[in-house]
Amino acid sequence: SNSRQPEQHSPARSLAGSKDSSKNGTRRGQAGGMEKRVSVRPRSSEALKTKPWNVHRLQTALAHSSFYHSPPADALRNFLQGKTFAALMVVALLLALFLPDIWVLTGVNDNTFTDVVLTIVMAAFTFELIGLSCVDASYLGSFFQLMDIFGTISMIFDITFMAGTPANEPTNATNDGDAKKNLMLLRAARAAKVGARAGRLSRVLRILRFLPFLAGGKAKEQAKQTGIASIISGQLANLLATRVACLTIILVMVIPLFDIWTFPQTDYSLQTWVNRLSADVEDYRMADVMVELDMMGVFYSGYDYGPFKACLGSWSDASRSFTCNTLSVNASMVADWSPTDRQGPSRMASSVVVHTKTMMVQFNMHHNAQLEAAFAIATMFFIIFIMVFSGLTLSSVVTDLAVRPLERMLTTVRMIASTVFKFSAEVHDEQPEHEELTATDIDSSNEMKLLEKVVQKLAIIADLQTARRMPEQTEGMRDEDLGILSMMHGSNIVEEKERNRRKSMAHRQQKKVSQVSVRLEDFGVTQEVFHSWNFNALSLSKGQRQSSAVFTVSKFHDDGFITSPDEVAMLQRFVAAVEKEYLPVPFHSFAHAVDVVHGTSRLMRLLQTSAFLTELEEFALLIAALGHDLGHPGVNNGFLSEVSHELALQYNDRSPLENMHCAKLYTLLGKPETNVLFKLSKEQYREVRKNCIEAILHTDMMLHQGMVKDLQMIYQMNTEVFEAAENAPGDHGSNRPHEGNLSNMAEIEIFGSAETKVKVMDCILHSADVSNPCRTWEVTHAWALVCLEEFFAQGDQEKIQNLPVQFLNDRDKLNKPNSQIGFIEFMIAPFFAAQVRLWPAMAELGNNMVTNLGNWQDLWVSESNPGEEEKAKVKGRVDRVRNNMADAIARKPAA
Repeated sequence: SNSRQPEQHSPARSLAGSKDSSKNGTRRGQAGGMEKRVSVRPRSSEALKTKPWNVHRLQTALAHSSFYHSPPADALRNFLQGKTFAALMVVALLLALFLPDIWVLTGVNDNTFTDVVLTIVMAAFTFELIGLSCVDASYLGSFFQLMDIFGTISMIFDITFMAGTPANEPTNATNDGDAKKNLMLLRAARAAKVGARAGRLSRVLRILRFLPFLAGGKAKEQAKQTGIASIISGQLANLLATRVACLTIILVMVIPLFDIWTFPQTDYSLQTWVNRLSADVEDYRMADVMVELDMMGVFYSGYDYGPFKACLGSWSDASRSFTCNTLSVNASMVADWSPTDRQGPSRMASSVVVHTKTMMVQFNMHHNAQLEAAFAIATMFFIIFIMVFSGLTLSSVVTDLAVRPLERMLTTVRMIASTVFKFSAEVHDEQPEHEELTATDIDSSNEMKLLEKVVQKLAIIADLQTARRMPEQTEGMRDEDLGILSMMHGSNIVEEKERNRRKSMAHRQQKKVSQVSVRLEDFGVTQEVFHSWNFNALSLSKGQRQSSAVFTVSKFHDDGFITSPDEVAMLQRFVAAVEKEYLPVPFHSFAHAVDVVHGTSRLMRLLQTSAFLTELEEFALLIAALGHDLGHPGVNNGFLSEVSHELALQYNDRSPLENMHCAKLYTLLGKPETNVLFKLSKEQYREVRKNCIEAILHTDMMLHQGMVKDLQMIYQMNTEVFEAAENAPGDHGSNRPHEGNLSNMAEIEIFGSAETKVKVMDCILHSADVSNPCRTWEVTHAWALVCLEEFFAQGDQEKIQNLPVQFLNDRDKLNKPNSQIGFIEFMIAPFFAAQVRLWPAMAELGNNMVTNLGNWQDLWVSESNPGEEEKAKVKGRVDRVRNNMADAIARKPAA
């Protein structure tokens, strides 16, 4: 609310708020919306009498008055707080601060111009003071009003016809002998002048909001996005600047007062010469008078000031003036005297008259007056600099320590809110129509109100996350895309669109090939291939695959769990037994297991898991990778449940395949001849078993989306750590973390925490399991074909058993390239983008994925010959994935 109630505002006027009222009585909020000023009903007179009268009560009374919200008051408020009037007041302030001293510097012997200008300035100050006192409740009784009153009154000391000093009249010096008293009065007068000028400096604060670096375009754009954070920033900056200004002005006014009682070293020669000349006159030694006048001229010839005129006469106490006498010969001689090198000042106010009762000498002090005026101007500039610099410094500190973290938090709130309202779109029928939010509403809403609406929907969102229905907007989607969504969400969209067909199982085909890169020069593959993502287990023979698996596991640790010949022999028997348990299906074969174990090994190298995983945990992941698909029949869990397979019945339809893989793995490990864990202690064995079961069960595709969210949450909860790592110098002078480089201990602590470590281990195995779209094109294409062949084999069984054939399983209808585009877009891209943000060393996988996506797009165009509109849609999808991956590699916030 933009209510003008003083209790909602600081007494000092907000530079960012109270002066930005629009002409129609509304003010544009920082979040981009228009908020109308709230009308406040006047309180009864009895209620106002119940509390003692003070400034707050006065402000409240003004804010509740009928005049305060009247059209004339709004018009006057808009004018006084507008930029045009503010610019005029800037000019007036500069004139008030510097014009009197500039007039002294230029030596003008007249005050007419300055009197006219300063009178107009004083009238403008008075108009603003009275106007704001009537239409701005927060101004009434505030620091600004008090200083404006003081500064406006101080103008009379610079205007000649009020209390100023005329430029064409000399300054009289006293001869009462009390020099200390005179100097104290002079000091007091100067201190009062400086203090009076300082009172006008409070207006400098009103100029700050017009400075480019405080009110520039970027600041306004950021204000529209950050909303309440910008309001807080403006209030903090205003309060800090006000206090700095108050401190500065008090120092300027108070410090000179300490010099009033100080008796400084001062030139007393002026009065001494005049007293000596007066004594000669009184003793009628006129010859000595003329000699001493010449001596006095020579004495001051080396100074910037000195006498230029002398005369005999009399001093009048009544008129406080000295009258020269030129009638006598002696008086004429004295009056005709003048030094050869000094003339009178052009500005008579810069001359000083030193006299006794009978003698007067007039000194030219113009150079000293100019010097004093120059220092006064320099002092004003210095004070303004101190005010602005100190205010900006304090504001910057508060912004860095408080406001920017708040802005980041509220930005995250906005992002979460957008997601929340997107997810809750399915339950819009349960909400009142006026509460529905669009993207525009979210962008313009106040963050605090947005939080309230988010919280109101959290319970619904929690339910939707556990059992979310498929999107209803599927009319424009191709069959291949619908098949991918069916696999991801465990439901068959065909059944929802074709009610006449009987209910079928959710199609979910798990585990694409893992990318493997091993060092197996002795087994038919070059070192270069094994050091890249170009390793392809499909091209190896049975014996080479077994040797590759043994080599990968045994050589991962230099001094690990497989070192002795007996242990190597045990591992070889175990791998051979594992190979026999894998069925001859197209995709989930032993070749896939070799790829996954190799991919797991390479990922652990890239992620430098040795920094946060124990060797036992790494060894457990390698064993889990070998056995993660043991006995896979080539069909998915949904098919097993649909046909009431014994595995589905045994495990109650809950990840039957993954449970079966774990059981078969530990059946092999339970045999003495294939137990590669035979040297482990009981505690180590339990730990390996726990980690293997946990990782294998998380290869179930039904847990894929939850894993993506877990990875995103890890990044969001530790954004500062990862941003710091991003900006830290890397190897070879790079600013990007290099492959296998955990750049600081904070990252290691994050990944090494008990809860996160389990998620990372699950992620590594699952990544190796579904990473074939992220390898080189030749490997990706080969594995995609065998994967689709396994899908088609399941589709053939579905046809034989008269079951609904899922989209991805129909060899007669499926467009292979388009199915891979959807698989990468919906499933692989979000998963690997989340990982790349956490581990920049995986950027190569992301780049490979984007390249492969483009290749599938080209294949789709060449094979399908689609129309321009359809090509544009697919291109837009591909570009979106490409841009999201680029943002992930740059560690930019997820869109």
